[in-house]
Amino acid sequence: MRINETFAANRKSETENYKPKYFIASEGSNSEPLYFDGLNKSIITENVTIINILRDYASINNSHPTFIVKIIKEFILNNTQGEITVLELKNKIDNFIRENDYEIDINAIHQDLIAIYKNDNYKIKKEDLDELFLNLFKSEIYKDLAQNFPVYYAAQDVTYVEDVDKLNIVIDRDKQNFKDYQYDEVVKFCKDNNVNLYVSNPTFEFWLMLHFPEVETEDKTKMYENKYVTSSKRYLEKRLHDICQYKKAKLNFKKFEPNIKNAIQREKHYAEDLPTLKNQLGSNVGVMIAKMLESN
Repeated sequence: MRINETFAANRKSETENYKPKYFIASEGSNSEPLYFDGLNKSIITENVTIINILRDYASINNSHPTFIVKIIKEFILNNTQGEITVLELKNKIDNFIRENDYEIDINAIHQDLIAIYKNDNYKIKKEDLDELFLNLFKSEIYKDLAQNFPVYYAAQDVTYVEDVDKLNIVIDRDKQNFKDYQYDEVVKFCKDNNVNLYVSNPTFEFWLMLHFPEVETEDKTKMYENKYVTSSKRYLEKRLHDICQYKKAKLNFKKFEPNIKNAIQREKHYAEDLPTLKNQLGSNVGVMIAKMLESN
């Protein structure tokens, strides 16, 4: 579980002018984080903070909705009790080493942690971490790690206030990969754990399409089926590229920003509640963004 490094590095003191945070764990590793990063910087959401919860590098390619639920579970476990599991600490060290291209044996550090705590599920009190870091990184080969990782960790350890901040999951309903029973399980988990669930059927690109008037004359069946129309692009991705030169890995938020309120209104003409979204074209991402706008 990672927090966007740009956000973490530039984070100001949270003791003054506290703004409600919207933590978002999303299925996509490109379009969704780029869209929500852009939204976080937009004046239309200036009274809330939007934070992408990103996958660890070790699991970067695991995007199934049930795995996104696992990420949220880990977030709740590690941000509500003043403790962090050995597994989560391993992942944070791994993320830091990968981001900085250190030539360090990650497995050796993992083995040292297990030698101390015996298993990955052991919960380390956060107040004990400074002493742990001194002991864990005392070897000369870890000199840079000893100096810089505690700073990185502190930036990643973002405050979560249960009664104020919001936990959100944003996923696709793509029925080819997401079974009906899995959908029901995710809905139940979110309901039972006070997590807001936002679904786009078939994919997040449908929410993006709602930003443009062209969606009103599109063939609904083609959008819902979202079949491949080229060797690499499905229907919605291709149409977005035609309309605004959309690219998954290089989403330009400025092309969507002026039309967000229009997208929220257009969304109401399609499936928008979770039971209906299970089998019909639609999205409720606009519901989340409307809540953000109400805070401004």
